[in-house]
Amino acid sequence: MLFIRVLKQCSLKNIVGRNFGVSATSHTVKGVYPFMHNKYDDKLAIKDSLGSFSYSELLCRSRLFKDQLVAANNGQNLLGKRIAILTPNNASFTVSQWSAWMCGAAIVPLCPQHPKPELSYVMQDSQPSVIVSSDEHQQVAEELSSKFKLLHVPLKDIMTSSVSGQMDDNLNLFPDNLLDLPSSIMYTSGTTGRPKGIVYTHKYNLAHANRISKAWELTSRDILLHVLPVHHGHGMVVALLCPLCAGATVKMLPEFDPASVWKDLLDDDCDLPTNVFMAVPTIYAKLIEYFEELNLSIEETQEKCKRFRLMISGSAPLPTHLLHKWKEITGHVLLERYGATEFGMALTNPLHGPRSPGAVGLPFPGVNSKLVQTNSDGTTTRTIVEASESNVTVHEDTGDMEGELLIMSDAMFEGYLNRPETKEDLFIEGWFKTGDTAKFKDGAFFIKGRTSVDIIKSGGYKISALDIEKKLLEHPAVNEITVLGIDDKTMGQRIVALVILSHETSEQELKDWCKENLLKSQIPNEFKMLDEIPRNLMGKVNKKQLIKILYPENR
Repeated sequence: MLFIRVLKQCSLKNIVGRNFGVSATSHTVKGVYPFMHNKYDDKLAIKDSLGSFSYSELLCRSRLFKDQLVAANNGQNLLGKRIAILTPNNASFTVSQWSAWMCGAAIVPLCPQHPKPELSYVMQDSQPSVIVSSDEHQQVAEELSSKFKLLHVPLKDIMTSSVSGQMDDNLNLFPDNLLDLPSSIMYTSGTTGRPKGIVYTHKYNLAHANRISKAWELTSRDILLHVLPVHHGHGMVVALLCPLCAGATVKMLPEFDPASVWKDLLDDDCDLPTNVFMAVPTIYAKLIEYFEELNLSIEETQEKCKRFRLMISGSAPLPTHLLHKWKEITGHVLLERYGATEFGMALTNPLHGPRSPGAVGLPFPGVNSKLVQTNSDGTTTRTIVEASESNVTVHEDTGDMEGELLIMSDAMFEGYLNRPETKEDLFIEGWFKTGDTAKFKDGAFFIKGRTSVDIIKSGGYKISALDIEKKLLEHPAVNEITVLGIDDKTMGQRIVALVILSHETSEQELKDWCKENLLKSQIPNEFKMLDEIPRNLMGKVNKKQLIKILYPENR
């Protein structure tokens, strides 16, 4: 069946001007973000381990710390500089972020859980001028400050000192040309190589706030539970900055803890009943495991979770069995979406309407997507599907046809920091090459995996590692699984499954089960039973690194 429609482009100028009252042509832009206007005044912005902070109070504390940053820098302007931030998951991060923006500086968020060599790598690559730290991370910050010869400014009592909570004109706190300045340098997860720095701008942030607020209907009435690390785009932009731009309240936990999360999810009598929750698949798996260990009531849980209007899963593929189990426990079908550090949120299942298991939906507002088949040299041979928020063009009956997913959006990065790759390496005529293989079926995109690590070429077949993982997770003894493609002289690549078992099962029993449930070409050639599969803080597995460790001869 052939559909020919015109893709509707959405320009950044229109988005910024329409939704935030910012002139698209003005070079003097004050009040880029809604919270700069005192729009929400004394409304609660963040509640965390430190206390409760209104929007006005966060701005006041940010102003005070901005003055400290400038004073520590001998009164010199920090405009255009970079400021590294090492804080826990609480309001001290937001105060540090807003203070840097008041200086006209971009932030480099650091992960407190990362080992020192990883922190040093980010510092060396991003070259910040200042590092900001909370008390609990002061020693590490001092070591980094000494090693890289940069200024260290501790937050000290900035989060506990008395502030008025009101300001006459918050707009004057920020540079006039803030819209055109870099806002942050965010590092990729490193699942396909060393983490790469991506420069976000305030235009990028605004576009995301618009598209997410529109697609998911975020408003000032929402109360979101935040359990994600803020050094990552999911935790910093999607789950924190975007709700704050909508005037919502964010309840931040210092770290993910299943007991604390369930306490919040089931406490419908508290003063701040949560109604929005975002997490990654690993978190949902651990919440389900905790639920079953405590033998909590499904009926009571479903009743208490009725107050939630939205539960989202992202940052990694959501196994189908987790989606079904979560629905059984809470009554909610998780909304799956797709994005990347380079372009943020790109595809989403509908807020209202059916959500197909494994699908990641259609583009957000301001995003266009395209599925193409390419030659070995990366050139496009034909386009299979093009889609925007409201228009889909299917150039031919795709069936199970797969291709590379390309993305074009109003918030696109232009390249990696300090990397030799050119735009020609990363883009095709303005379209970003995601490196993900996908298919289009029943009006939605399905991600098959990273072309480089999740698409295994074995015996003449192209096989999705994610498809094998999803199917094997249906086996009652398989608790976690990662499927790798290992170079093989005969097969091209052989399929290896790394498995964590819930109870003892033999490799032969797993292979026999696979014969009944998988295509012959999909059956793993080898099973490795492990006690743990290494994952990063966002629940992602670095398959390239695993292959190097387990199969050094495969390098």
